Amino acid sequence: MTAADIRAAALALAPEIESRAEEIAQARRLPPDLLESLKAAGAFRMQMPRAWGGPEMTLREQTEVIEIYARADPSVGWCVMIGADSGFFASYLEEGAARKLFPDLDHSIAGGGSPIGRAVRTAGGYLISGRMPFASNINNAEIVTAICPVYEGEELAVVDGRPEAVMCFMGRDAVEIVDSWHTLGLAGSGSNDYIATDVFVPEDHVFPFPYGRPTRPGPLYAWMGMIQANMHGVPLGLARRSIDIVKKRAGEKREPNATRMGEPLLMKEIPRVRTNIARAEILLGATRAYSYEAMDRVWDEICRDGSPTLESRVALAASRHLAFRTGREVAALMVDTVGASAIYRTSPLESLLRDAITMGQHWTAQERTLDTIGAMALGDEPPMPGL
Repeated sequence: MTAADIRAAALALAPEIESRAEEIAQARRLPPDLLESLKAAGAFRMQMPRAWGGPEMTLREQTEVIEIYARADPSVGWCVMIGADSGFFASYLEEGAARKLFPDLDHSIAGGGSPIGRAVRTAGGYLISGRMPFASNINNAEIVTAICPVYEGEELAVVDGRPEAVMCFMGRDAVEIVDSWHTLGLAGSGSNDYIATDVFVPEDHVFPFPYGRPTRPGPLYAWMGMIQANMHGVPLGLARRSIDIVKKRAGEKREPNATRMGEPLLMKEIPRVRTNIARAEILLGATRAYSYEAMDRVWDEICRDGSPTLESRVALAASRHLAFRTGREVAALMVDTVGASAIYRTSPLESLLRDAITMGQHWTAQERTLDTIGAMALGDEPPMPGL
């Protein structure tokens, strides 16, 4: 499947996803038949290398597809964004190990991003233990990841003056999924905790984190920061969906008119509604332009020089943070525009606002990240290679 094929398949599948949003939220995971449809649409193979027959899609191409899915349902967009990292991570492992873990181009991945748990070094590999939170997509994934500090017995291992950590890859069946994902929003992402108890992971199924090196060429795999470079697509798709809902409603629904009693107006005739739609389009348009401009700069620099400049890394991190904030701001503005009817569970705007608030708690979207971004903008080196 080419990038164009995968984009076309996403557009074709979007109406069904949109119609099943409540079902997805109630299930708190992707329904099995929808998961199979996403695999058939190539949603999880976007980062798979061309050497394996994958499309090895550019950063822009991936993000545009994620945006399509998130516009239909943010939880689906989130699962696609996370699950498609399979191809990226496969390219940080030796070929034989990667093929063993990912025998199918449509295998997806899950796992949290925090260095929690323990990787105790043992003969031939590591014993992984711990409870890992926020494992988005774990109900659907074939492979589970964990970022673990390395221990030599009870002692924390140190390399070059810093704690040693590894990214580990395990089969989903090797861990226990904990039904912990009862949240404000993004319910369908199924971002449950999981528990690993002395799971043996061979040494060729790990790489040093975040200091691993790609084992294959290509701009998609050259920089560790690529694992979060396409996140913009989820909040951008959510914001677009919020505006579309109100625009459709504005042409169909009437509201009481306080100045001409007895003559309800179409919402689109009310100045407040028109002003809010304009404001929302401006917010989304500006954020989207900044996001894709930052992505394109990073991609072009990696293609040319092998890595992005500090200035471009700042722009990518800042635009990602802005995308999450704009998604929340636009969703809230559209709720305000519709008014009291938007507070009911039957309103799609109500669930979109909850989704926007929930995804805004991801560490890349929290206010505390601005300190790091600002420090980088002032010339400080990023605290880790993926920023």
